[in-house]
Amino acid sequence: MKILQLAPRLPYPPDEGGKIGIFNITKYLALRGHHITLVFPVYHHTQLPTELTKYCTPLPIVLDTRTKIRGLLRNILRDVPYTIAKYHSPKIINTLDELLKKEKFDLAHVDHLHMAYYGLYLKQKFGLPTVLREHNVETIIMERFYKNQTNFLFKLYAYLQYCKLRRYESHICGQFDRCLMITKEDERRLHTMNSLAKTVVVSAGVDTEYFHPMEEIKEEPYSLVSVASLDWLPNVESILWFYNKIWPVVKKEVPKAKLYLIGKNPPSKIRALEREGVIVTGFIEDVREYIAKAAVFLVPLRIGGGMRIKILNALAMGKAIISTSIGAEGIDVTDGRDIYLADTAEEFAQKIIELLNDEDKRRRLGEEGLKLVKEKYQWEHVAEQIEEEYKKILKEKGS
Repeated sequence: MKILQLAPRLPYPPDEGGKIGIFNITKYLALRGHHITLVFPVYHHTQLPTELTKYCTPLPIVLDTRTKIRGLLRNILRDVPYTIAKYHSPKIINTLDELLKKEKFDLAHVDHLHMAYYGLYLKQKFGLPTVLREHNVETIIMERFYKNQTNFLFKLYAYLQYCKLRRYESHICGQFDRCLMITKEDERRLHTMNSLAKTVVVSAGVDTEYFHPMEEIKEEPYSLVSVASLDWLPNVESILWFYNKIWPVVKKEVPKAKLYLIGKNPPSKIRALEREGVIVTGFIEDVREYIAKAAVFLVPLRIGGGMRIKILNALAMGKAIISTSIGAEGIDVTDGRDIYLADTAEEFAQKIIELLNDEDKRRRLGEEGLKLVKEKYQWEHVAEQIEEEYKKILKEKGS
């Protein structure tokens, strides 16, 4: 098939969940013989990585999608939520018009709600069958975000954005020929917003050739590792919660404990946490060494949706993991068998202390997690499922 794929960002390097999900869909569909043209906005002209051009024809469009205070204020009078509106541009429309004049595509695949506007445009103007890959139900993230605000004005603004986002997402998802949901829970959530949306659950995956147990790297005793994009507010909130509520308890019981906070663009409030026993690394291109040497991998997320691919990565490396229920949402893990789940600060701290002091429990969790990933979460299988949905849609359209 000739597939026109639209994404909200350059998906390389695949160093965070959103980019990992986009890049591996592109890669593994290409490996199945499909021809992909990938359209995405970039902040400025940049050299395209050969690892991306190997699998698709990239078509970057210069567009500033950074969050700005002026944009947030102007959005008060708009119906479309700011997180979506900042991706709307005549530049992308013009590029799509020119592209469709020259080439014929079998189907449009849209990654993330932020680009759904263009999928609907392609369907209405050019009659292209359209698929929306819902990496998250964005409404749920915004709902959890506004509920966690303590400042009245911030909470009010976030609530208004939540209302706009719920209206927008529930309507536009119903216009696609298929919404590929990442978890059964997200499918249920979308159906409560729009029961007519045509959905199917297709999980995220993990590249087990890249993420695998690295026995040559020795585990660092009493080490805790968190990997998260620190320019995303829910991740910042989760780290601050962990540091203020959980870390003091762990440090008191296990004085040798060491905490590594890994992630791009850490704000000043995260940088300020760095002191004896806490290391803020910033961006690390290859996180495998840090994951491999971790005694315990942490996911203290309290706001989110979709699926945390970093948990799949850590499972594939055979690591013991402690996560909140929200952090592990959508992954077929079992508390106490292949992961530890904890939703209160007290429980989270006690499970960390337990694992840091028990090597056998860490080993057993890691072995069960690795087995789970190999059975259920390979990218090759994900791409095959997506391809099957494409075929069903084209058959429904008589193509």
